[in-house]
Amino acid sequence: MEESTATNHSISMDEDPSASSLLNQNLSINSSMDMSISMFQAPAKETTGSEQESLALSSLSFSLTDAERLKLKNYPNSALNRPSSRSVLKEMSLNELEKSSSSRQENDTTMEDESTMEESSQVISIDDTIDVAPNNTTEKEYENNATLEPEIDPDEQMLPLVLEYFRNDIIELGRRCWTSSAYEQHYTKGCFWSPDGTCLLVPIHRDGMHVMELPTDLYGAASVTSKRNLSKMHSAVHIPEGGTVYDCVWYPQMNSQQPETCCWLATRQHEPINMWDAFDGSLRCSYMGYDEVDEVVAAISLAFSQDAEKIYAGYKRSIKIFDTNRPGRTYDNYPVKFSISSIAQTTEHRNTLTCGNWHGYIQHFDLRCGPKQGPLFTLGGHKAGVTQLKYAPGSSGDWYLFSGARKCPKLLHWDMRNYNKPLREFKRQVDTNQRIQFDLNEQHSWLASGDTRGVLNLWHLSDEKSEKRSMSLPLHDDCLNGIGFHPHLPILATSSGQYHFLDTESRDNETLLNATANGNELKEEHNPTPQVVDYENAVLLLWCGPSQE
Repeated sequence: MEESTATNHSISMDEDPSASSLLNQNLSINSSMDMSISMFQAPAKETTGSEQESLALSSLSFSLTDAERLKLKNYPNSALNRPSSRSVLKEMSLNELEKSSSSRQENDTTMEDESTMEESSQVISIDDTIDVAPNNTTEKEYENNATLEPEIDPDEQMLPLVLEYFRNDIIELGRRCWTSSAYEQHYTKGCFWSPDGTCLLVPIHRDGMHVMELPTDLYGAASVTSKRNLSKMHSAVHIPEGGTVYDCVWYPQMNSQQPETCCWLATRQHEPINMWDAFDGSLRCSYMGYDEVDEVVAAISLAFSQDAEKIYAGYKRSIKIFDTNRPGRTYDNYPVKFSISSIAQTTEHRNTLTCGNWHGYIQHFDLRCGPKQGPLFTLGGHKAGVTQLKYAPGSSGDWYLFSGARKCPKLLHWDMRNYNKPLREFKRQVDTNQRIQFDLNEQHSWLASGDTRGVLNLWHLSDEKSEKRSMSLPLHDDCLNGIGFHPHLPILATSSGQYHFLDTESRDNETLLNATANGNELKEEHNPTPQVVDYENAVLLLWCGPSQE
């Protein structure tokens, strides 16, 4: 792999002693190696805040100097210049929420595989919806109420400008590129920030998964100068596994001061769901789903429950629910009629699950009901398979849902309490079946998405007419497939790349067929006009907050 240098930046940078990595383990782990499977364990007993802080810092002593540990210790109060109620490194309990009770009826019959959605009054078509305001509500009030308002505490209104986005020039902080060829196309498949914001997970086609850390000089930064040198985004952890990564998700209560919480789940082709350690890249445990003939099948989509005690995995015609603390093949099976391509859950009702499928529908399930009842309701509005669902809490509660699909030029914004029609539609260009991510910033005031042209699309959600505050920035020379706002800092991560179908592949196949039919030996032919493809398989870190000269 090669590092690339961006224009207008100097990548030659003196190594700062304070820039030693928090996850100071650059390892390559192969899952074929014999490993001891360690189950995810919660802390054995409760400790005071000072004891937890001292234990966490002592557990990181192998990778941090005294100065770095002091800097990390003081980070929550200095990161955003306010009390640590919204600090990056929060103290989280692994069992802070009570288990949600659910009773399910056993499925006595096998669901039939259907190729098309059955006609039902529950299916909501965009063309047939009724655009009528609720009772006792004027049309103008209805439109205003549909606006997604960010929640702002009174104490936070006097915060510094560090939380403002896209009011100044965007500054590139770091870049990492992967070389590619016609036979080894190493393109990215999205990017995922860890919940505490310390590292970025990037799956690479035919090169496993990479974990890269946030540059240490950005911890607590209120602004960034345009003369800042690019950071060297090396992989702190590398899992060099082959195969296609279908989905991956971080443990939602991850805290770098508690190493036992630093892990993520990944599902890949022909493999079970694996939990990987974010410190050393070791395989912690596996969650195995089986089909009707008792063979291990790969999950298509993944999601943790709100309390992180359950794992929801979408399969073909089923949702399997694993206990996080009990890996293996023990799970609850919830049959459905379609393949689950994406999963999201609202915090308002932890017994419900919102799922997208490959037929372009969004279905809302109550897990307390038997599978025979089916979904509570079904939303239709996308042309093809739903690739991503994301809830964004607003002023009226955690009921705002955003959805995107493959080969569909629309991002839809729903209010799940009144789902007659989407509240808004946002346009982007998606010409392939590739998953194109979208994300919202911490205050849920900005929506960002890439597209197949390499353009960064931004919409300001606080305006009544979002088109007034929308932007399109040409950022990559290839498909912009991954995007993610940092959980607590005005930093945006993007990833680019896609699979390129080359004309040489079709010509080689045609030549091989002709040679086989004629009984002649296959001879290599010289191609006078070879096809030239510009690959850009890159990850970028961008500062979109206040800048200084």
